[in-house]
Amino acid sequence: MRSNAVVWQRVRPGGGLTVDDVTVEVLAPDSAWTAAQHDANETSVVLRLRFREVAFLLTGDAEANEEAWILEHADANALRADVLKVGHHGSRTSSTAAFVNAVRPRLALVSVGATNRYGHPSPETLQTFAARDVPVLRTDRDGTVIVSTDGHGLTVRAHGDHWTLPATQKKISNAMN
Repeated sequence: MRSNAVVWQRVRPGGGLTVDDVTVEVLAPDSAWTAAQHDANETSVVLRLRFREVAFLLTGDAEANEEAWILEHADANALRADVLKVGHHGSRTSSTAAFVNAVRPRLALVSVGATNRYGHPSPETLQTFAARDVPVLRTDRDGTVIVSTDGHGLTVRAHGDHWTLPATQKKISNAMN
């Protein structure tokens, strides 16, 4: 393998980078937390992406224990996001009420295969979002879902339809500042 003089760095909670006007912040995993885990899902990389006033939270396969760790260690503003990519394909072991309450998403996305043998997403997880009036889009039913932003509002395309979610009065902070 040829070296291009690229410096490799381990990501850590609180770390991140800014590319153009997009800020990426690492919320998890923490190396000490990771070393104590026996389930790879509990060591998922969790990222918050922010562009101007809009934030996305990407949770990988994070489950309840990692969500609890994040709630305990992350600044509350770092969890706020307009769009939440639901953890672990919407399994019953992810997207706890406390975590969803902290994120306060306007839209939830579930990446899941049609007729998957695990029955994802779980009815309990879907109920968590329904109880908070958060619309859920699922790749098993809606196909490819594309969410774009101008940094103020959101445009969503799924299943041949598209719609917009206008800017909100709330401000999404840059938790890295």
